[in-house]
Amino acid sequence: MLRLATIPLVIGLWAIAAATAFAGGPTTKQNGGTPLFKDFTSICQVSGYLFYGNCNGSATTYTEITGRINAIQAKDGRWNLGFTFTHLQPGALYRLWGNQDGAPPSPGVIDGFFIVGTGTAALDGTLRFSYQTTNPTNLGFDLNILAFPEQLNGTTVVTSYWSSQWIEVLNPDGTLYIPSP
Repeated sequence: MLRLATIPLVIGLWAIAAATAFAGGPTTKQNGGTPLFKDFTSICQVSGYLFYGNCNGSATTYTEITGRINAIQAKDGRWNLGFTFTHLQPGALYRLWGNQDGAPPSPGVIDGFFIVGTGTAALDGTLRFSYQTTNPTNLGFDLNILAFPEQLNGTTVVTSYWSSQWIEVLNPDGTLYIPSP
């Protein structure tokens, strides 16, 4: 008889737990649907870089490359960032660098960078990366093209770091944003 009385209690507790779990979801309004950022800057448009790499004095070099960052905060204190770059050179090798220095960038100074990932652009010129962080404040990124696989740094093509467009935490709920320069 005790077992029969326990079954409704167990089912009731399971139903409450399931309803709580399914009612949850991202702890912020950012769920990857609206990009956190979609305006990576051509390195050739950044002050001091007009003659850097392949720019050759033209601020329009690399402006066809687009990049976006989607942010999802599935747990308090943990953000998943998804990067999508388009209009890249198909088959070329790229490396995504991160930097969390928070200091104003200085041409020629490359302190504080870390590798997010390395990949080859698809035949349609698309490349994706992902990165997880517990501290998104002051994160900036550079996408570099590599001339050969053993090359470490490569040449920056688009940036949010050098254009001072770093991730910031906007609200107490953890919503992220990147201010315009």
